[in-house]
Amino acid sequence: MDGERRPALGPPAQSLLADGHLVLWTLCSVLLPVFITFWCSLQRSRRQLHRRDIFRKSKHGWRDTDLFSQPTYCCVCAQHILQGAFCDCCGLRVNEGCLKKADKRFQCKEIMLKSDTRAPDAMPHHWIRGNVPLCSYCVVCKQQCGTKPKLCDYRCIWCQKTVHDECMKNSLKNEKCDFGEFKNLIIPPGYITSINQMRKNKKTDYEVLASKFGKQWTPLIILANSRSGTNMGEGLLGEFKILLNPVQVFDVTKTPPVKALQLCTLLPCHSARVLVCGGDGTVGWVLDAVDEMKIKGQEKYIPQVAVLPLGTGNDLSNTLGWGTGYAGEIPVAQVLRNVMEADGIKLDRWKVQVTNKGYYNLRKPKEFTMNNYFSIGPDALMALNFHAHREKAPSLFSSRILNKAVYLFYGTKDCLVQECKDLNKKVENWMVSEWNCLIWKVSSFSTLATGAVAADSGKGWETRLTLLPGMMMGCWKSSVCTGLSTALRFS
Repeated sequence: MDGERRPALGPPAQSLLADGHLVLWTLCSVLLPVFITFWCSLQRSRRQLHRRDIFRKSKHGWRDTDLFSQPTYCCVCAQHILQGAFCDCCGLRVNEGCLKKADKRFQCKEIMLKSDTRAPDAMPHHWIRGNVPLCSYCVVCKQQCGTKPKLCDYRCIWCQKTVHDECMKNSLKNEKCDFGEFKNLIIPPGYITSINQMRKNKKTDYEVLASKFGKQWTPLIILANSRSGTNMGEGLLGEFKILLNPVQVFDVTKTPPVKALQLCTLLPCHSARVLVCGGDGTVGWVLDAVDEMKIKGQEKYIPQVAVLPLGTGNDLSNTLGWGTGYAGEIPVAQVLRNVMEADGIKLDRWKVQVTNKGYYNLRKPKEFTMNNYFSIGPDALMALNFHAHREKAPSLFSSRILNKAVYLFYGTKDCLVQECKDLNKKVENWMVSEWNCLIWKVSSFSTLATGAVAADSGKGWETRLTLLPGMMMGCWKSSVCTGLSTALRFS
């Protein structure tokens, strides 16, 4: 009936309703953050895919960053940005939403000219507005640039000259670029264009073409290992591309040194220089590629080699005077100045041959190249274990101190396990020739620092050292170089 009231809920019904509300709010409090996290990750993955698609199709060398190291303004919208993308070739910096506009509006560094009508050394300035380097000065009024808190002033991406907005004139825009301080290290785009034209005409007289740049022109090729030591190689690649021509900068993990050094054959004889950014293993890898150039009959194109130590030990770099390790304490521009001031010296290299001396000599001798030392025993085993684990997980070996700690771990492990026990009884120095060529006889087991394990059933191995012809290495401040008597010989 209408006048009758509904009976009030009893205590069991009220507790059931309260439990239902509690369960509902509990589910909401748990599922809502999960849903928000899932939605954000989905949007982030879509943005990353969209950004990677732009990076892949773009002519710029875009790299994204979560935080710029200095006050930065977008070159498209001129807004202040904390994160975004930058080109590691021309230095362009933009917001994530302005990537497509930047691709259409701005042109990146040209590794070669589109037409061959210009002279190889004739090229106008390529100006980019904003985000000039700190402590840079105007070439017109000699006053500091980039002091205003906005997108202002210009920088040439080839000669690195800067100029104020109000000092920029039409004559300066059309002025010929002289490639600045490092003109003797840069391979001009016009030179690459002329080389291509000469190869089409089946001409190889590059000396005439290079005579326009003078005798001081010593092009520099950068070979960096992005996995060496502190994993600084990737960042250094971008800095070198900004200062030099991107065509002369290589990552050896993507382009082997054997292929990269073929660029030397397009340059004048005995003019090229190579800067190896890596550890002793990377330097040895490059020097082996130089040996292959000799085998191919390309001796007149063999470059001089300098070292930027990025590895863990860096013994060869320290011997040549380049230091025990590079951690960014000096700018990349100063590194290039050191290369230009370096003197060439001779480096003795040794060939290590491991031969089975058993009754049935069916195995081929193993040959390796030694630059300043090689090891048999515990220290070689440590280097082999370290190399194997770094190849499996290179991202874990991003600190030079951590790498040395890993070496210490393997050294302590070997002291306990003693895999090389009684090695002194199995290795005998049984001949010293008049050329200081040492020969060891290993009775059963040996581990070489080159990463090869030589083992046999007690039949013995023989290790020979053969001196290879001296090679030219770059030595900075050679007066402080103290060589290893068994590996280095200074002229």
